[in-house]
Amino acid sequence: MKKAVAILLTGILLTGVCMTGCSGSGETEPENTEQTDQSGGENEPVTIRFSWWGSQARNDQTQEVVDLFEEEYPWITVECEFVDWDQYFNNLSTQIAAGDMPDILQHDYRYLETYVNNDLLMPLDQFVGDEIDLSDVDDSYLSGGIVNDEMYGISLGMNTFAVEYDETTFEKYGIEVPDRDWTYDDFVDVCRQFKENGIYGCDLTNFEDWALYWIRTKGATLYSQEGKGLGYEDDSIMEELFQMRLDLVKEGLLPTPDVANQASGTEDSLIVRGDAAMVTYWSNATAAVANATDDTIKVLPMFGPDADKGSYIKPSMFLSISAQTEHPEECALLIDFFTNNVEANQVMMGERGVPISSAIREALKPDLDTTSQAIFDLLDYSKEHSSPIDNPDPEGAGEVVTLLQELEEKVLYEEITPAEAAAQFRTEATAILEGK
Repeated sequence: MKKAVAILLTGILLTGVCMTGCSGSGETEPENTEQTDQSGGENEPVTIRFSWWGSQARNDQTQEVVDLFEEEYPWITVECEFVDWDQYFNNLSTQIAAGDMPDILQHDYRYLETYVNNDLLMPLDQFVGDEIDLSDVDDSYLSGGIVNDEMYGISLGMNTFAVEYDETTFEKYGIEVPDRDWTYDDFVDVCRQFKENGIYGCDLTNFEDWALYWIRTKGATLYSQEGKGLGYEDDSIMEELFQMRLDLVKEGLLPTPDVANQASGTEDSLIVRGDAAMVTYWSNATAAVANATDDTIKVLPMFGPDADKGSYIKPSMFLSISAQTEHPEECALLIDFFTNNVEANQVMMGERGVPISSAIREALKPDLDTTSQAIFDLLDYSKEHSSPIDNPDPEGAGEVVTLLQELEEKVLYEEITPAEAAAQFRTEATAILEGK
C-alpha cells in the first residue's frame, strides 16, 4: 500500500453496516451448484460485494434493484453494504487497509482520481460493448469518469447543485415561487418573507458546494485546474462568501450551525420538518426530501448573478470496480443493469440522478411524479445554462473541505472575521494541497 493510500485511507470500522445477501431469502447458493444463464450456458455460482452510501429510501430501492438483478442472473449473489455519506469513505478506507475492499462500489467525483492514482480501481473500457452497453449514452455523460484517458467510473445519474423548495409551504404563506433566472437578492427577499411567517427561508447546508459554485461565478475555481493549490487569486472572493453566509444567519434567514446540525440527515432536514422553505442540495437529493414528506417538493437552479458560469452538470455518483476483485465481469453486469434495465430504473426513478441512458429517460417519462419531473426539467434547463465541470478534486480535497467547514462555523459564531477566515483558508489549504 502506497504512502499516499495510507494517508488517505484512515478511519474506524463502523458498526451497523448491512452485510447480507440481497436475494429474498438472504441465503447464497451452495458453492458446488451450477446455475444456467439465460442463453443456456452454465455458470459457477459467484458472490460479489456491493457497497454504497445513501438514505434509507435509497437503500430500500437498491435492495429491490439487486433482487431484480439476481433474478436475471441467478448464479450471481450480491452481498450489500451501505452506510451514510458522512461515514462511507472512512468505512471504505478501513476495508481497503485490511485488504477487504468491496468488489463493486459507489464512488464520488471528489475521490475518483485519488483512488485511480493509488491503483485501487479497475479500468472499465474492457467491458464496454460486451458486459456494459453504452450505446444510448452521450459521451458527455461519460467524461467525468475518465482519468488518465481510461474510464474508471460510470455515472449512476446526472446532477446539478440546486435549490430544493417546498411548493406546499410557498402556497401556504402566499409567497410567489421565483423564476429560474432569479438572483441572490431575490433569494434574500424570499427568505425574509418566510422569516416574517416564523420559519427559516433556507436550511444551512453545503458550504463547500456554495464555495465551488460561488467562485465559478467569479470566473475562477476552488482548486487549481493546472497544478497544485487553489484556483483563485483574490481572497476577497472567499471573504465575500463568508460574509454572505454570516449575514444570512445573523438576520435569521438561515439557522445557526447548532440548529442545522440537529438534523440526522436529508430525511430529517429542516425543510422536511416544516421549519424551512428551501434547502440547497444536489438535485438528485430532491427525491429523498420528497419521499420524507407529504408536501410537494420541487427544484430551482442556483440563484445568480452569473448562474450560468457557476452552474455545472456533475455525475451524481459512479459505479466503479475494485482492482482487487476476482469477479470483474459479474460486477460489470451489475453496472450495466443499473444503466440499462428499465424495470430497475422504474424502481429508482432518478433518485441517484437523471439516468445517463437516453432510452431509459424516455421509458421513465410517462411515470414521473411531480418531483421527478421537476428534476428532469431542471437538468434539461441546465444543459443550456451551465459551464463545463471542473477537473476532479485533487488529493487533499477532503481535508480542505473539513477546513472550510470549520472556518465557516467560526465565522458564523463570530469567533473570527470573514477576512481572517479567507486568509487562514488560503494559508492552510495551500499547505494541504501542495503537500500532497
